[in-house]
Amino acid sequence: MNGVVDIKFIELVKVYEELEKISSGNEMRRILSEFFKKCPKEEIDVIAYMTLGMIDAEYKKTELGIADKMVVRAIAAASGKEESEIKELFKTKGDLGLVAQSIKIKRENKLTSYFKTETKELSVADVFSGLRKIAESSGTGSQDTKTNILAAMLQRASPEEAKYVVRISLGTLRLGVAAMTILDSLSIAFTGSKESKEALEEAYNMCSDIGLVAKAIAKSGVSGVKKIGIQLGSPIKMMLAQRADTLTLIQEKIPEKIAAEEKYDGERMQVHKTKSGIIIYSRRLENIRSQYPDVVENVRKNVKAENFIIEGEGVAVDKDGKLLPFQTVMQRKRKYGIEEYVKKIPVCIFLFDLLYLNGKSYIQEPYPERRKALEKITKETDRVQLAKRIVSENLDEIEEFFGEALERGCEGIIAKSCAENSVYRTGAREWLWIKWKKDYMAKLRDTLDLVVVGAFAGKGKRSGTYGALLCTAYNDKKDRFETVCKLGAGLTDENLGGLPKKFKQHLVEKKPARVLSELEADYWFEPKIVVEVVGAEITKSPIHTCGIDEIGKGLAIRFPRFKNYRENKSAEEATTTKEIIQMFKK
Repeated sequence: MNGVVDIKFIELVKVYEELEKISSGNEMRRILSEFFKKCPKEEIDVIAYMTLGMIDAEYKKTELGIADKMVVRAIAAASGKEESEIKELFKTKGDLGLVAQSIKIKRENKLTSYFKTETKELSVADVFSGLRKIAESSGTGSQDTKTNILAAMLQRASPEEAKYVVRISLGTLRLGVAAMTILDSLSIAFTGSKESKEALEEAYNMCSDIGLVAKAIAKSGVSGVKKIGIQLGSPIKMMLAQRADTLTLIQEKIPEKIAAEEKYDGERMQVHKTKSGIIIYSRRLENIRSQYPDVVENVRKNVKAENFIIEGEGVAVDKDGKLLPFQTVMQRKRKYGIEEYVKKIPVCIFLFDLLYLNGKSYIQEPYPERRKALEKITKETDRVQLAKRIVSENLDEIEEFFGEALERGCEGIIAKSCAENSVYRTGAREWLWIKWKKDYMAKLRDTLDLVVVGAFAGKGKRSGTYGALLCTAYNDKKDRFETVCKLGAGLTDENLGGLPKKFKQHLVEKKPARVLSELEADYWFEPKIVVEVVGAEITKSPIHTCGIDEIGKGLAIRFPRFKNYRENKSAEEATTTKEIIQMFKK
């Protein structure tokens, strides 16, 4: 952060307290937009990060490394109380933020000062600086350093400020605010309406940095936002595919030439080559370079260009090059024993798109031009290959290719438009790409990715855990989650026993603002965890809200069964309301 920062942390805390009390998304946006108007331009990026419970762009995954025990020690050090007393309060309140707020902390700074300013009041800059120092502390003695920094902040904090210092430190802010909420609020604050939200969202999808977008609109308006382009080394939010259960639907949506690519059962990879080397980002924008040193080296040797951003699918293969299922490549997601698993589970990357090459963005180029440029720079080997495809208008040829893809161990195909408008739509799910999988050929396109937002207390043999989960689809037009089923079937005893622990860090006191539900769950969760669900059919429902605005009644999945957790998907990548409406109408 540059420049002089004047805003006090208590001002931000008052906003957070307002947000905690409301359940209306529109009111949430109004409160945030009013606050953004008053924020110093040099500080608005930090406000955006902190309101999302972060201290940097999300993709950087900056970890504070603070656990409950460390916070207990910090509160004890700041208050002069015994750690045992803090632990007892924690057991009672269940929230260390509330403990910090309730306990009498010495409002003096006898601890080592970590602040440049002399004022007793905490500023946003103080809190941000303290959190950054905590994140940067590592090695011998780092736990003591982190504890002392946190304790020093608490000694300067009011009770209300202490609550939020602790919650941000632990990653338990849980205001119900998401990136789209921030973008809406920024648009309202600086243009007077949500009409400019599309430009902000495009920029955010391009740079994956909410702070950068916030500062751009605050300083230079929408014109400044539109200047945000590809940031080599920063992940671009990946384009997604719609889905179809018939070839005729694909042809309706792509009436001209269709490029049918194999759809691989692996891990999607966005590979950046910069001056510093090669970075690999996952679908969730995590830097997974360290897990795939073989992919890094193979791409370095066989993709010839000064710099680039390319996309592909990392697939586990056996010694003969046979494609292995997704569960196999997931064994590569580990911190230790990587070299052993490189030998044990080799990975081939199948490249299918190019977004940036030698200083030029290809985002707005049609798909055929992007593929042609990718082919020119790629030397195919047994570990680096171009996604296999055919380009055809003949449905019989495409269906035959689909069958061959299944025989090779693929999930199906991705049909891609070759038209002039077949640009790369960052972060969007559109009919330019359509996936056709074997699963979708069932009577009900029955594999759905749903977001868990609540749970109901278990009874009988499920007593002591959750008896059922409240699942939602994502309405990407309205940025909200709409209920579609209560999920209890298919959960093993092991699954059931582990539910409270799995959802603990996402537990919130009331229904999140972005959730539309007529049902009152016993427990509410942040929309974070995605589950894979199979069902019998989709019917109208008097109690669920999925599609209620579009068709007058909600839709529900009959006989839903739990299949798996979708760890590689974010909530906003789940099955959409629009998709479920389409399935219902078929």
